Amino acid sequence: MVKIHSLDEVTATVGDVHGALAVMNENVGTTVDSMALERKPDSPLDRNMTGKLDWIRDTFAAAASAVTEQSDITVQATSYGTTVLGNTDVDGAEAVRSVAV
Repeated sequence: MVKIHSLDEVTATVGDVHGALAVMNENVGTTVDSMALERKPDSPLDRNMTGKLDWIRDTFAAAASAVTEQSDITVQATSYGTTVLGNTDVDGAEAVRSVAV
């Protein structure tokens, strides 16, 4: 059995983490945006590295997007779960019989 003292604490904690991830993603975005060539690639090696830089930028951007998406899902699931638990408590039930998140 899980003992939760306050569903609001659970929601607040998830909200804090969600906010921290948003700040982290902004920092990643700033870092990725700063990854730029200072001049036009002149040699084959430079051109090859330009492609690598594009791959790095795309990879970081995709990872940040995935973190944001999963964080949003977690916030929604937490909201739903705390509502179900809260309603179960109000109804005087001893256990949540079934729920899908």
